Amino acid sequence: MNKVEKIQAIIKEKVTGIWEPRHDGSGHRYYNNKTGHLQRSVTTKLGILHKPHLAKWQIKVAVEWLCVEDRWQRLMHESWKEEMLSGAMLAPFDVRDDAGGVGTQAHNAAESYILDWIASGNKPVDIKAYAKEGDDPRAVASMRAVEAFFNKHYIQPIASELLVGDIRYSAGTLDLLAMMDDKLTLIDFKTSNGVDAISYSAQVAAYKYFFESMTGLKIKQVKILHLSKDYDKFTVYDVKYLPQAWKAFKQICGVYDWMSDNRKEKIIKDIKRLTI
Repeated sequence: MNKVEKIQAIIKEKVTGIWEPRHDGSGHRYYNNKTGHLQRSVTTKLGILHKPHLAKWQIKVAVEWLCVEDRWQRLMHESWKEEMLSGAMLAPFDVRDDAGGVGTQAHNAAESYILDWIASGNKPVDIKAYAKEGDDPRAVASMRAVEAFFNKHYIQPIASELLVGDIRYSAGTLDLLAMMDDKLTLIDFKTSNGVDAISYSAQVAAYKYFFESMTGLKIKQVKILHLSKDYDKFTVYDVKYLPQAWKAFKQICGVYDWMSDNRKEKIIKDIKRLTI
């Protein structure tokens, strides 16, 4: 049994089947089949982080929506005012959902491509063969960016879409575990327009800790693969200060859990009762 096969055997024994998704209308959650614990996803807990750049982007998208077909002029009319304001407020969410759909299509194709690669031992010839009919051209561009990354680097995939977690903190899905430069490497795919250094580093630090604590194996390097949606280009980022990122994530979990705990009131009125 070679090194990769040994790692895969440990994953099968200690990771596979431990966590399962229980996503619902309230968000992304994961269930631990060994302990019965239900945990919020890593990305859900990171959602409490303040993102000033996102607020500016939302305002920009809302204003751009109002400028289409001179919608802003309808704001002057009382009969149209509420509809125009509602449309402007919803516009950023429509753009976000559209981008999320594109990212999902790219992730799904990449997962199928990698799983076939692992199963056969041979890298598939063309990732576009894993695109589904009707997939967005932007998603196909991101797929090609994944393939370009694999063609440029010597990589041996070990596992794809691993569900990892810790009952005390959170759980989530690790995109890719591979041997890269002869080192056990965690690779996270991103298709967002920008790179959020804070949340991305905390996210992959959490995945690294979860995997290591479940398996006893050590991940030697962590990469964020940012994929273009315009052409088959990619950017690779190394994550620095992983121990500090993990420490920050634990603190974020503490804040999230405190904010979400509705069993006790956070404040109560100080009512002084007079005795007569």
